[in-house]
Amino acid sequence: MILTLTDVLWGSLLIVWVAVVTLYISKIFAKKFNIYVARKVIHMMGGGVVAILSPFLLSSPLIPILSAYLLTVYLLIHRKEGKMLSWFQDKQDIGEIYFTFSFGTVLLLSWILQPTFWSINSKFLYVALLPLFYMSFGDGVTGIIRNYVYKKRVKGFWGSLGMLIISSSLGFVFLSIPGLISGILATFLERIKKIDDNLTVSLVSFLFLYIVIKFF
Repeated sequence: MILTLTDVLWGSLLIVWVAVVTLYISKIFAKKFNIYVARKVIHMMGGGVVAILSPFLLSSPLIPILSAYLLTVYLLIHRKEGKMLSWFQDKQDIGEIYFTFSFGTVLLLSWILQPTFWSINSKFLYVALLPLFYMSFGDGVTGIIRNYVYKKRVKGFWGSLGMLIISSSLGFVFLSIPGLISGILATFLERIKKIDDNLTVSLVSFLFLYIVIKFF
C-alpha cells in the first residue's frame, strides 16, 4: 500500500508547515533582510525539513512527490497570472520553480529506479536525500553567507566554502567517501552560472550517487 491514513495525516501537517514557512515565516525574513534570504529560508525550513522528516513519517514518497509537483504548478500559475509572491519570487529568476520540480523529480526517479529505496536502512534512500540536502541546506547556507559577506547576490568564495563544509560533511556522514565526493561535486555545480543550481546540484549529484552506489 503506497498511501495510508497515517500518510495523509502526516502529509497534511507537512504541507501546512511548508505553507506557513512560504507564506508567513519567509515574509518576516524578507522584511528584515531581502528576497534572497527569504528564498533560502524556504529552502531550508520548507524543503529541508520535509526531506528530513518524510522517511520517518510516511510509508512512501508519494505525498512529497505529488506536493512538490503541485507546488511547482501553483508557483507557475502565480507567475503567469502576474500574481507574484513578491517577498520571495523574482521576475528575473525562476529558481523556486526549479527547486520544487527538482525535489519531486529526484524522489520520483529514485522510486522508479529503486522501488524499495524508501527505507531508513537503504543506502538508496540517502542517494535520494543527499541531493535534496545539498539543494536545501548547502545552497541555503551559501546564500545566507553571501548575503552577509557581500551584501548582494554573488557567487563568492566564502559562500562556496560554507556549502562545501555543509555538503561534504553530510555526504560523508550518510554515504562515506562517495557521499563526500558528491558534496564536493555539488559545490562545484552550484558555482556554474549558466544553468540554475537548483537543477544541477540536485539532479547531477543524484545521478552520480546512484551510479556509484548501484554499480561500484
